Amino acid sequence: MAANNLLTDFQELAEETAPYTPELDQPEQAAKNVPGYLALKFTFAPSRGDMGGAFCTIFEGQTGKTVFQVFWLAKPYASTALIEPAKDWRSFVKKFTQLGPLDKDWGTKLQEQLKELLPIAEKRKLFENYTKVKLRQVESILRRSFETTSQCVFSASIDAEPVSRADLERAKVLKPLGPSADEIAKEQREKEAKEQSFSDDKLNKKDGEFEGTLIKCSAVVDPVKGKPSSEIVPGDIIEVVIEGDGASALVRKFLEENDMQPLFPVEEVKRMEGKTLIYVRINDEIRGFINITKDIRMKIKEDPRDMISQERASHMLENIFFFGLLGIALVGLLFVIRYFFL
Repeated sequence: MAANNLLTDFQELAEETAPYTPELDQPEQAAKNVPGYLALKFTFAPSRGDMGGAFCTIFEGQTGKTVFQVFWLAKPYASTALIEPAKDWRSFVKKFTQLGPLDKDWGTKLQEQLKELLPIAEKRKLFENYTKVKLRQVESILRRSFETTSQCVFSASIDAEPVSRADLERAKVLKPLGPSADEIAKEQREKEAKEQSFSDDKLNKKDGEFEGTLIKCSAVVDPVKGKPSSEIVPGDIIEVVIEGDGASALVRKFLEENDMQPLFPVEEVKRMEGKTLIYVRINDEIRGFINITKDIRMKIKEDPRDMISQERASHMLENIFFFGLLGIALVGLLFVIRYFFL
């Protein structure tokens, strides 16, 4: 039996373990603080004979599986070193060596009986109902069995203590659990988002044409009057939603303060397998990009080329009217000069 080495290792770990401070627990650790384990502490002192000892076994309440156990049998027994099972399980175990020198042979014989006396089904029942009456029954069964095997008479004492997984992890009895399924899924989503962002940045910098600031945008969908993203071409004016912080936040603030809509001309369209990248020109130093993975109808404004044509036509009409009036005035002036001076 390796009880001596196990006890020594546990004493060193227990001394390194910080006191339990519930106020430091994070919300996600709340489940670990629920007592899901039971520590059964038992001492048997000789009423007649020269051997005695103690054991502490901790098992999971739901499964009955033992996660920690130290069994100590001393011969000769130090009668002045009685341990109180009412102590917390760590303090209880640390005092085992005070009971006297470990007798491995007798200790192994008595410890083997625990599997029969405390089977998994019995431990699960004990976890659900460890009243004083039930504990006294277990105490009587254990004491009589030990007396029959060792041919000694014992006085025994027993106690039970609920233990949480967090407590066992702090004592390094159990290893911390891995991340939950939700945490794994969240990490995977964050990883994919970073990879996508890196991929987009790589694509954006491939041509080396634009050295300014690039900000991420999303399209405004117009299922009725919108233009399919597959038909968007440079020159189209589209409405976007500017995402993110930093430069994006500054652009959003500028638009809000000046009561302007986020309408920008499409400067470049890159179509690849499975997605389309649309770049809009915000100003000479800032461009926005939209990553589209399926064909959607995008909210679009009037073609800027049509707007330019209308502006040019308007300017031409103004010029024709101006020069027409100027011609009439010159003709009238010529008539006046001819009438008075010729």
